[in-house]
Amino acid sequence: MRVAMITLNVYSNYGNVLQKYALYRTLEKFADFVEVLWQHTTVPFLPYKLELDRWEEGNRRDTAFVSVRQNKIKEFNDANIRTRFDIPYLEEIADEYDFFVIGSDQVWNPDFNVPGKFLDFALPEKRIAYAASITVPELPEEVKETYRQKILEIPHVSVREKDGCDLVEKLTGKRPLHVLDPVFLLTADEWRKLEKRPLWLNSKIYENGYLLTYFFNGNPPQEVRSLAKELGLPMVNLLDLNNFKHYANGIEEFLYLMDNATLLCTQSFHGTAFASIFKKPFIIYKIGKLRSRFSRVASLLELFGLSERVADTNLKFNVEDALKVDFSRREKVLPLERKKAFKFLTEALWQ
Repeated sequence: MRVAMITLNVYSNYGNVLQKYALYRTLEKFADFVEVLWQHTTVPFLPYKLELDRWEEGNRRDTAFVSVRQNKIKEFNDANIRTRFDIPYLEEIADEYDFFVIGSDQVWNPDFNVPGKFLDFALPEKRIAYAASITVPELPEEVKETYRQKILEIPHVSVREKDGCDLVEKLTGKRPLHVLDPVFLLTADEWRKLEKRPLWLNSKIYENGYLLTYFFNGNPPQEVRSLAKELGLPMVNLLDLNNFKHYANGIEEFLYLMDNATLLCTQSFHGTAFASIFKKPFIIYKIGKLRSRFSRVASLLELFGLSERVADTNLKFNVEDALKVDFSRREKVLPLERKKAFKFLTEALWQ
């Protein structure tokens, strides 16, 4: 059996690559051959080169930092995920695979350009959507009919967020299956096999733990800095362009830092996901773009009984002890959700 995946493809985002890796590895348990399709039109650069933003003239240091980090992510992708780039038109390869899987991540977000997002270049019986995410609370009127028709033509549909399931049901009259993000399909021990301890973490400053932050602008709120001081923990700010060691970590180092943090403070969905996988204390801050895309986080926290870990509008958290988390519901629910996801893929691929 030959299976092709379509998802968002970048070298700039840890969560994107990790969800892609997880679904890729999961599909390998079903198929003889799996590969990810990466069309040139997915992003405005040739996919086998680095995705460098247009930094201001003279800002060579930041460009160098970005280049090193993205190259590390690219090396992981190249070493672990079979990827095909030579695709001028998806219609030309429709007969080369038994199935096409769209997902996960925000592949159905109307703001993102994902070629073939509804797999309509292939025969209907070859189409599978796994944990596709719409993310936005409502679709623009001008795309609703297209979404309705295209989704109805996919025989096996699953969606990552509960709100997304509601939206698809309202649109099509059929409720899709609510499933977990692919990163949950691998166990904590499977992820740990990939981990690599950053050399700089050997410094004595981190010997008693650290507060890990994962904010997309690299600049955590002052409330997080105050919390680190209160707990007596040094901060490790991922994506901080003022600190090369903290910024330029690859996928393997990212996983290690997540798994070994004393506390994670983040605005990231996948940061929250890995805190849940590794059962690490975390606080999620509803700031920036997350305000309008919070459904994906809210759905996950509700499922695992962890909604109290969200900081309020004043960026204050309402738990008595930031370092204590009750993961008991997660312990019960996660195995059942994994079983449901594997059942969906089994029925879709071995129909």
